[in-house]
Amino acid sequence: MRTYVLLLAGCLTLLGQDTAKTPITAADLLRIRQVASIAVANDGSFAVYAVRSIFAEPAADAAKANGDTNYGYRTHLWRVALNDPQAKPVQLTFGDRNDQISALSPDGRRLAFLRTDNPSSAPGAPRPKPQVFLLPVDSPGEAVAVTKFEQGAVDVEWRPDGKALLVTSAIPLSKLEGKPHFSIDRPARQYETYTKEELAAARPDGDLASVRAWLYKNALKDNPTLITRMNFEGEQGLAPEMTVPELFLIDLEQDNKSTQLTKNFYPHINARFSPDGKTIVYSSTPDGRTHPDRLRRGAVRTMTASGSDDHAVLDDEAHNFQFVRFSPDGSRLLVLVANPDDLIYQQPRLALAGLDGKLARTFSDSWDATPQGTDFDGGAAVLFTSPWHGGFPLMRMSTSGGEARPLIEAPAGVQIFAAGGGRIVYALTTVANPNELYLRDKDGRTRRLTDLNESWVSQRTIIQPEERWLTRPNGTKVQYWVMNPAGAQPGRKYPWVLDMHGGPAAMWGPGEFSMWYEFQLFCSWGYGVVYSNPRGSGGYGISFQKANHKDWGAGPSGDVLAALDEVARSNPFVDPSRLFLTGGSYAGYLTAWIVGHDHRFKAAAAQRGVYELTTFYGEGNAYRLVEGAFGGFPWNPEAKQVLDRESPFTYVASIRTPLLIIHASQDLRTGVTQSEMLYRALQQQKKPVEYVRYPSEGHELTRSGNPGRRMDHMLRIVEFFERYAGREKPASN
Repeated sequence: MRTYVLLLAGCLTLLGQDTAKTPITAADLLRIRQVASIAVANDGSFAVYAVRSIFAEPAADAAKANGDTNYGYRTHLWRVALNDPQAKPVQLTFGDRNDQISALSPDGRRLAFLRTDNPSSAPGAPRPKPQVFLLPVDSPGEAVAVTKFEQGAVDVEWRPDGKALLVTSAIPLSKLEGKPHFSIDRPARQYETYTKEELAAARPDGDLASVRAWLYKNALKDNPTLITRMNFEGEQGLAPEMTVPELFLIDLEQDNKSTQLTKNFYPHINARFSPDGKTIVYSSTPDGRTHPDRLRRGAVRTMTASGSDDHAVLDDEAHNFQFVRFSPDGSRLLVLVANPDDLIYQQPRLALAGLDGKLARTFSDSWDATPQGTDFDGGAAVLFTSPWHGGFPLMRMSTSGGEARPLIEAPAGVQIFAAGGGRIVYALTTVANPNELYLRDKDGRTRRLTDLNESWVSQRTIIQPEERWLTRPNGTKVQYWVMNPAGAQPGRKYPWVLDMHGGPAAMWGPGEFSMWYEFQLFCSWGYGVVYSNPRGSGGYGISFQKANHKDWGAGPSGDVLAALDEVARSNPFVDPSRLFLTGGSYAGYLTAWIVGHDHRFKAAAAQRGVYELTTFYGEGNAYRLVEGAFGGFPWNPEAKQVLDRESPFTYVASIRTPLLIIHASQDLRTGVTQSEMLYRALQQQKKPVEYVRYPSEGHELTRSGNPGRRMDHMLRIVEFFERYAGREKPASN
């Protein structure tokens, strides 16, 4: 039935039922608004949510002559009543800042949230740190800062009596007193810190102790940067010093007095009070001397509300504990648990544990996908979302096991949700609308609460995808979708784009938010689109996800090309002589792999990809993929053979498809050298290649990068493809 509905919707679009509508344009990116977080009052009477929007403002006076524009993001808080179906959302916060909801007070009268002002454009201006603010929810008033942490805040939780906040702040190792319980990976040196007086007296011409203090002082200023850890790369810069999330209690009845509860070297992640407020539970690392960068598993720790008796309650070699929550009555712990030996193909399961640390059986084994955003729904069931067959359904499952029941079904995508008073408020992505806030009431009925995108999207020509499946020779079933060009006319043929996802364990589909804009823009420019979830993708079970082990190239590329072949055979709009190819991250890899083995494409665009796996091990912060996906390290002879065989760079001499290579200069997820090697090798051979580098951006450029660069990125791909599209005149959307 779902396929029929999608086909019918696609036919109506093609037949031009609503000729008043206009195609999506690149500038429509600036219109897309997205729900960033949600909180629901305990009695279910209202919800507070954050909306992220894009701003575009004239640049400074010196740039006005060139018509330059400054782009950026702002996130503001809104409140919506849930008892009145006619109630309109009310904006609570304003200004050039980003406000993220963290928690409503137990009585629902106050909101604690993290606020980060947007940075000043002045040269050398400090980058603002997120701080905790309090805001009255239902009466006029200004938000008031309750923290002034040097390192900023990363999480906040109400104490059940509503009189204090539990706040997390990540502290650099060098600013913590004492000595870590884990070993420091520095040959023949012990962990050391210095007092202000010792650093002031340090000099290069003193004794060894003075010289060491002088060198330590220089390294504190990153002059030079001292690296002594495995995970020395962040997303956009070096991360030579690890940070430790520590817990602070903010007493709201004593003038927001701050007390540091923890001063040890265990990370305190997603800390939560017990329902009676006497105990704190948090995710952390296991006991022992192993450096956190080398650990493959997590633990669960507890302590009293005053910070005493800090100890592990779930910590064993057989389990990787990744998440923890108290049950509503405080008698049990809800945890996510995975196999620590499976480095990258981990599919966590839900389990219950006692406060004594005894792990009960897992209860989500029947659901063959990864639970996300998990929380209790009453005491006997849990709610979660999960990638599944192109969507993110909202699921409910009994803690005693059995089948998971979908409350909101795929292929739509529930991005985030929160529950209270028997109601669920959730952000939903569909093909018809990239993001809106919805309510699922106690009786199961749903209604839309917002108009974030509906007004403008309803005036656009939106192309509906047609869902299909194919079966590969080895029996593997692959799901894929087909989107026809906007305004396609019977009897005419059009260029077609094979668009591929990264990960490789990501999953695309009608419920996936990040690709809504790209798919629709390709169609508006007169391209058809086919996209699929090849072996290795999430959302189809752990066996399917593991099917690309030691096979990143041939197997997955065969799956995506098979989808393209079926579309070319069955869709009369496809011009098989005008095929194009693109993808980012792992799909940048797959783009380069395919054009090194298959020459059917008129042009291709490889985005932020990995192209030489041995080099990737050294320069990418996702280096663990090398061991986990290919069975070893570059210095292991058998693994080296696999890495060379699976590297697109090995086949660079066979590439003859015109290739656009796109990378960001601060992308440390994959590493910039990957793109430089591929470009230089093709240039050396005088192959048709163009290289684009984006400044001040990382791996998330197309999702959260500067909006102006996001538009530029998309249009550069379109423009490159248009050079080879063979149109009588350039397409115009």
